[in-house]
Amino acid sequence: MEGSIKMRKIFNKSGIALIFLLVSFILILNLHFTQIYFNSYINGTESYPNIKSSRVIPYENLLWVINPTFEDPIEPTWFSDKGGDLTDTSTSTSLGHVNFEVLGNYGIFDDISGVPKPEDGWIEVNHSIRPLPVTHEINSNFGCNVSHVYDEDSSGPFPNSGDQTANLAGVLWKRNITMTVDMSDYVITTASISSIVAGSADQDVETSNSVFWDDSGGDAYASLYDHAFFYVEISDLENKKPYRVASYRTDDLGNGTAERRDYSYTTRTFLNDTSMIPISEDDFIYNLNKVFEYDPYNFTVTLGIEIDSEDNYEHYELDVWYSLLIKSCNLTFTYEKKMDKSTHVSWNQELREINGTNVEITKANLKFKYKIDQNWTSASQNSKIKILINNREHKEYIWLIDYIYSPSFQEAKPEGYDLMEYDIMYPYEKMNLSIQVFLADEFRLDRNIVLSLDDVFLEISYIETIPDPISEPWLFSGLFIIVSIGAVILGAYLIAYQLYLKYPVPVRKIRKYRSSLNKDEPPNKPIIKREKAFNTKYQAELKKSSKFLKGTPINGKVLREKILGKIDKETLKSSNDKINI
Repeated sequence: MEGSIKMRKIFNKSGIALIFLLVSFILILNLHFTQIYFNSYINGTESYPNIKSSRVIPYENLLWVINPTFEDPIEPTWFSDKGGDLTDTSTSTSLGHVNFEVLGNYGIFDDISGVPKPEDGWIEVNHSIRPLPVTHEINSNFGCNVSHVYDEDSSGPFPNSGDQTANLAGVLWKRNITMTVDMSDYVITTASISSIVAGSADQDVETSNSVFWDDSGGDAYASLYDHAFFYVEISDLENKKPYRVASYRTDDLGNGTAERRDYSYTTRTFLNDTSMIPISEDDFIYNLNKVFEYDPYNFTVTLGIEIDSEDNYEHYELDVWYSLLIKSCNLTFTYEKKMDKSTHVSWNQELREINGTNVEITKANLKFKYKIDQNWTSASQNSKIKILINNREHKEYIWLIDYIYSPSFQEAKPEGYDLMEYDIMYPYEKMNLSIQVFLADEFRLDRNIVLSLDDVFLEISYIETIPDPISEPWLFSGLFIIVSIGAVILGAYLIAYQLYLKYPVPVRKIRKYRSSLNKDEPPNKPIIKREKAFNTKYQAELKKSSKFLKGTPINGKVLREKILGKIDKETLKSSNDKINI
C-alpha cells in the first residue's frame, strides 16, 4: 500500500513535468516562428519557404496618358485653362498637336495728321474765360484761323471798337478720339506731336522789339507785350485734367514802329510757318498714360489760339491781328501689349487614379516634345514651361529664353522628367496633369508667339502588396498571444485535473482532510455532542413548518382550522372534531 502511494506521487509529478514541457514547447515553437517571420518581413527576404510573406504584384511602365499624340478629337480628353490676364494668352489645336498662344500686339495711332478739317471731327468750342475773336473759323484749306482787333476808340471802324474786354480773346477746336483697344493693357512706346502755325499782324502790335510812341512821341507802357499763343492739349473727355503737349508764343510778330492808331497793309508783319515747341517724349508718354487712367478707350485733343493785347497807351490804342493760323497738327504714338506677371496658360488631362492594396509608386516618368515659332523675347528672362500634378509643381523647368528656333519639335528632356524626384506623385487620388506656359515677368510684346506641344507620354510603374493573413505582423502577434494564453490555460487545467479534479467530491474532502493530518497543529474540526447536533437538526426542520401555524398552541393542541386555513367554519362546528398533536 505504501509503495502504491509512492508510485502515484511519482506519476503525478511526472505528469505535471510533462505538462510543463508540453506548454513550454508550444510557447518556444510559437516564438521561434514569430522571429522567423519578422526577420523575413523586415529584410524583405524569404529565408524559409514555408513562411509566406505578403504577395507583391508589380505593374511596369504603364502608359497613363490618353491620346498622347493628340489625334482628333483632342478635346475634351485634353482641355485648356488660363489664369492672370485672360487677354494675354489663348490656346488652339492643330493636326497632331496643341498650341499655347502668347498674344502680343503692336499699334500705332496716327489719326490726327495734316490740316485740321471739320469733316475729321474737329468742332469749334468757346473758350472758358475769353471772349471770341472778331473772326474764327476752321476749313479744309488752311485749318484753324482767327483775326482780331483791339480798338479802344468806340468811334473806330471795327465791329468791336470801344470794347475794352477785347484785349483778351480766344477760341478752341476739339476732337474726341476713341481707341480700338483697352489702353490700360498696353504700354505706349513712342509718342510725338508737331504742329505748324503762321500769322500776320500790323506793326501797331507792341512787342519787345517795337518802338513805342505816345502822343508826345515818348515811350509807351509795356509789361507783357502784345502776343498770340498757340497750343495743343490732350485730356479726358470731360476735360478734368488737360495736359499741354505743344505750344508757341509770338514774341516777334508785329515788330516795327508805327503810330498807335495808324494801320495799313503796308505796315503788316508776318509769322512764317513755324513749328510749335513740343514737350519731351517721356513727358508726352506720361501725359498720355495719365489721360488713359480716366478712360482707357477715349481722349480729347484740343487746338487753341489765344490773343493778348496789352493796353500800352494812356489814350485810345489800336492792335490789329490780320490772321493767326494753326495750319497742321500731327499727333502720333505707338503702343505694345502689356503682358502681366504670373499670367499662365496650360493644357491638361484628368488621369485615372492609381488604386489597389498597399500601392507604392516606383516610377513616374514624363516625356514630351515642344517647339516655338520664333526665339523668345529678351524682354522676359524668367518665363518658363512648368509641369504640375494636381497643382504640385515639378522643380525642373524649361526656360523659354534658352530656346533656339527650329521648325521641328524637340524633346523637352531626352531622358524624361522624374516626377518622383520632388514628391508630387501620390496614389489614391485623381490626378490632373498640367503642362503650363508661365509668364514670370511683366513685359511688353509687340507680336504673337506660338508654342506647340506634342507626344506627351507618362509612364508609371508601381507595386501592389496583397498581405497574407497569417504573415501580417499584427495578426501574427495576435495569434501568438492567443496560443500562449491557450497553452497556459490548458496547462493549468491539466495540472488541476491531475492533482484535484479527477477525484470525486467525497474523495477530495477526505484527501483534503488527510493532507491536514500531516500538519503540526491538529485539524480545526470541533466534535459536536450527539444531543446538541440532533437538537440543532430538529429545530431546523421545525422551522420549515412553523410558517403554517398561526398563534401559540393551546394545551399542546392546535385547531383544525389553524392548519387547514380556509375550511368552512360551519363544517368544523358540526363535526366538533379536534385534532390531537
